[in-house]
Amino acid sequence: MTDTSGRPSRRGVLGASLGGVLAATLPGAAAGDRAAASPPPSTAIAGPPATAALSLSTWQQRWSPSASTDGLAAFETVEDDRADSHPAGQPHIYPEGDNYRWNMHMVDRDTMTDRQRQEVTGMRSPAGGDYLQWLPGQTWRVTYLLYIPSSLKATSTFTHIMQMKEPGAGTSPIVVQSLRRVNGAQTIELQLATSGLLIGRTSLDPLHDDWTHVDFQIKVGDGTSGSLRWILRGSDGRQLIDVSKSGIDTYLADRVRPKYGIYRSLGDTSGSLEDCYLLITDMRGYQLVSAASADHQAEDARVSQGVFASDHTGYSGSGFVNYDNVTGGYVEWTFNSNAAATATLDLRYANGTAANRPMDIAVNGTVVSAGRAFDPTGSWDTWATSSLSVPLKSGTNTVRATATTSSGGPNVDKITVR
Repeated sequence: MTDTSGRPSRRGVLGASLGGVLAATLPGAAAGDRAAASPPPSTAIAGPPATAALSLSTWQQRWSPSASTDGLAAFETVEDDRADSHPAGQPHIYPEGDNYRWNMHMVDRDTMTDRQRQEVTGMRSPAGGDYLQWLPGQTWRVTYLLYIPSSLKATSTFTHIMQMKEPGAGTSPIVVQSLRRVNGAQTIELQLATSGLLIGRTSLDPLHDDWTHVDFQIKVGDGTSGSLRWILRGSDGRQLIDVSKSGIDTYLADRVRPKYGIYRSLGDTSGSLEDCYLLITDMRGYQLVSAASADHQAEDARVSQGVFASDHTGYSGSGFVNYDNVTGGYVEWTFNSNAAATATLDLRYANGTAANRPMDIAVNGTVVSAGRAFDPTGSWDTWATSSLSVPLKSGTNTVRATATTSSGGPNVDKITVR
């Protein structure tokens, strides 16, 4: 296993992985020790649904605003003290270097005076241009780095820091990412607001005063045709939560529009309200599109007993997964195929030791290559590709690479399905 202490500069390094996948309903699903951090360079995303028979799906970047260059023109609308309740505090939303900043003061009031709101909506690409529309049948993904100071606490009522809504005055939220007290404990959760269904929840404590990588995916669908995935990763590269839900309603009417910022009730009974702020940087927006082949980065996969790292050169995306030195650690990718077919799977890896680091490769729970050799590559900066044929089924597929010795696996960069 390589050293995982090297991290990009600025305010944090976020990445992928945790020893164990967390249950969606457990409030305390935090992982490991966290390290103080400063956000990393832009997180390149590759990854989801690959489909068989030369018709694959992959994430296409559609939005990548720079706070320092694009400013608030990156958003569809800006809801900065829309009731004009606190002119002396304006602007409450503004770019601060590479970050977007939201300030909330105790005296701030929304048009409904029992709550506070400082939010931006939508995504304009390019900045100041047309806004992107999330329509039924489409799948979208947003990733960003989030800094929650200890002054922004979970409350006994609602404190939303991201919403998915139908545009228009008085419309209800569809999905909310919220800071909520549960039995006195501070948590962060994702909820399908239209039904009250809890998608996932984990402790807020590891997120306070640190940078967290947020990865949110939504298939816009009416009735039971929608789906969600929500991933949080700490600045130490460990996965805090990775939950998903399909067969749900994620559409009301018109379209879905994201909102970011602070929207909270003044009805909190826990004494948690105070002046606070929120920082977001490195925002990216992706749409799922068809492609001839598809890369799936290891840092976008589900990881057990491994950590995201970027302390060696030559990787693609934003880094790679460094397995812990234990038997049974794994990286698991999930993607879609439009038909049952045999595909070629290329796994890119580095092994800087003098010994083979074998792994079992399983497709849809069945091992298709047991103890597959991942021989030394000469150094941790030198990468090689191991290719094999794999059977895919129509619909959702999983590929898991599991270390079979106590040395763990090699460093894994990505898989390519073609």
